[in-house]
Amino acid sequence: GVFARVDIPQDAVVTEFRGEVVRPVLADLRERRYRAQGRDCFLFHVSRQVVLDSTHLGHYGRFTNHSCAPSLYTKVLEFEGGRVRLVFCARTDIRAGQELTFDYRFREEEGADKVPCRCGAPQCKGTLN
Repeated sequence: GVFARVDIPQDAVVTEFRGEVVRPVLADLRERRYRAQGRDCFLFHVSRQVVLDSTHLGHYGRFTNHSCAPSLYTKVLEFEGGRVRLVFCARTDIRAGQELTFDYRFREEEGADKVPCRCGAPQCKGTLN
């Protein structure tokens, strides 16, 4: 997990989720390959056309844990030429030492194994998908 080292005001940019920009079809292939290899994968679906693969080219933002009561929200920044960046912003004022979390919002897939959520939030949904 990732924890705040200093107090962070609401709506401040906290960190960025960096990674290789790939199309969703390639991200799906990579996810299957990573899982077959028993490796963790860090894929973030930014849009229908863009996935950030932080498995090899990321930084600490990829270690931000899920919570059903997150301290962060995501914001997509778009630039000329179609470049995008994904940043995490403070949902509320964050205290030094507080864990930084966001809602992974995994899509629900029929017939897929449910991934249990253990965030401990009072309003926990029970699963990530």
